[in-house]
Amino acid sequence: MSSPCAPRARRQEPTPECLSSPPPAARRKPTRPPPITPKRFTRFFTPRPSGRQLQDITRAALNRSHAAARPTPRKTVNFARAGPELRTPPSSARKRKHPHAYLSPDTSPAPSSPSKRPRYLTPEPFAIREDAPVLDEPRLCPAPVRRIPSLGPASRTLQRAFGGLPTVGRGFRRDHCAPWQPQTAAFYSSARDLHSLSQGAPPFCTASCNTNSLLAIGDEDGYIHLLDSEADFANAHVSWRAHSNAVMDLQFSSDDSYLAAGSGDQTAQIVDVRTQQTLSVLAKHKSSVKQVRFQPGDDKMVATSSRDGAVHIWDLRCKGGPMSVHSAWGSDAPYASVIRTLASAHADSSPATSTASLAALSRTSLTSKTETINRRNDVSITALSFLPEGRQHLLLTASDASTCVKLWDIRGRYSLRGPAVPISTTRHPESHNRHRHFAINSLTLNGNASRLYALSKDNTVYAYSMSHLILGVAPELSASSSSKQKYCGLDQQGLGPIYGFRHQNFHAGSFYVKASLRKPHNDRPELLAVGSTDGGPVLFPTDETFLKRESPHDDHDTDLPDMPSQKSSRPSLSRSTTTSRCPDTIPIYEHGTSLVRGHDAEVTSVTWAKNGSLVSVSDDLRVRRWQEGSEARELRLGGESEGKRWQCGWAAVEDGYDDDE
Repeated sequence: MSSPCAPRARRQEPTPECLSSPPPAARRKPTRPPPITPKRFTRFFTPRPSGRQLQDITRAALNRSHAAARPTPRKTVNFARAGPELRTPPSSARKRKHPHAYLSPDTSPAPSSPSKRPRYLTPEPFAIREDAPVLDEPRLCPAPVRRIPSLGPASRTLQRAFGGLPTVGRGFRRDHCAPWQPQTAAFYSSARDLHSLSQGAPPFCTASCNTNSLLAIGDEDGYIHLLDSEADFANAHVSWRAHSNAVMDLQFSSDDSYLAAGSGDQTAQIVDVRTQQTLSVLAKHKSSVKQVRFQPGDDKMVATSSRDGAVHIWDLRCKGGPMSVHSAWGSDAPYASVIRTLASAHADSSPATSTASLAALSRTSLTSKTETINRRNDVSITALSFLPEGRQHLLLTASDASTCVKLWDIRGRYSLRGPAVPISTTRHPESHNRHRHFAINSLTLNGNASRLYALSKDNTVYAYSMSHLILGVAPELSASSSSKQKYCGLDQQGLGPIYGFRHQNFHAGSFYVKASLRKPHNDRPELLAVGSTDGGPVLFPTDETFLKRESPHDDHDTDLPDMPSQKSSRPSLSRSTTTSRCPDTIPIYEHGTSLVRGHDAEVTSVTWAKNGSLVSVSDDLRVRRWQEGSEARELRLGGESEGKRWQCGWAAVEDGYDDDE
């Protein structure tokens, strides 16, 4: 029998004696690190489809330690965990040079065969919850989104100056970083800004051009005077007699080529400004024409209102028939044709409404009630205003019977047998319902047509929301109504005014007192100018960021932002200019500026020239031009010495405004 330790013999289970005696030195071979080159490294990790070669990799890994000198005895690798029948395959002592025989260093474990790995793994079972998990986190309730009010060009410019909407907390919604007084305190009028009428007839109306510095003045004798607001203001550019009676209203077309004039001779005419020739005669009213207006975007369409209570829509491209002949013009005049008539536009047509109106007039005499019933169909239409281009088919009207404003669509057909029915009507102010109704002298829209300013004879300029008027009704903004939004229908009663302007020097004593608005342009803000019986025009800044919200219905009034209180702009909810007026239920602001010493009689009409100057006419036969500059402060502080204030006017400010800081 051969020795158990004999070489080249079949490998058997090692005995303790064999494990304790090292192999002969002659048979030892120096052990070197396995030569893993990039080429062989790639070949080593390249997968092979043969399962036998994978087994040779395992056998080579075990036999590699046969020739190496180990301090510890050799022992058989135990694969007990892999299976009881798995044993290490026998191998000969001779080294086989096989490309797959080179493995990783001794510190790396021998990789298992990919053929022995399970192809599919079964995941551990887990429990499925039937109910959703209950979280203890509080529920998030985001703040409601509030609508941003409509902004004009001046407001958008200021908003961009402060970095946009995220940074307007200081500059826009809270304060203007400046008071309102500088917007109106710089107006003045010198002796060079005065034009006196030579005919001896007081001026009734004025209108400015849209594209140049010319303006027109109409007087009581029917004359029209053209003045230049930038050149010599003392002399008229041209004058001619357009009507045989007083000129009540004037307006230029969009390109200033035509001038519309309404007169007390019951007619209106369209004049060529360059030649002063009459192009069309509008003759169908039965009383004096109060106002005349071109339709925006179409100078061939004209609307006129009269004291007879009717509103006529004229098409200058259509010739009038034999029924249009007027005695003041004869049969050869170029008469125009009426295409739409709003008969008795502001007449009280319903018996129920008439009874309510009589109940509201319980404090008046029986004579006034009888007069009201007799003149139901002869309510004078004192004011007209088209909406801007894009909504030019909508027309606003006001009368001398009440403070309500009516909205009409001139595209509709209206009956001539009875009073016309409007789209919507504003509600009377609560103070008027408790006392009596007042008339409206003029209607003025702001630059973006979001606000309507109505000059009332109760010495107040009321501001209406045009979006509410177009919708007809908005009960969700009322404190007493919980119904949903309703859209406009025929003769729907809308909301009343949202706030008003008053001033201690502003009084509308006659129907000739009018208002005019300067649209914002460049660095000039929007301003509202009104005439006054007190002998001087009054200026009101219309920027609502200057207005402090102190309405009785603060929860529903979202149009006016909060503003820091100022002494002169604090609204008065109960102040009245007359002892018989009922308390007001809307905010009334008194932050206007009066222009003093310019006129000695009632200021009837005002208009804004193209260059931003204000022109006012008065019963003292004077036409004034008011400009902006530092001369206003010099006139206030100069005193009466050396005749510096002779024939001059300036803006009156509160004491201490001109003091040097």
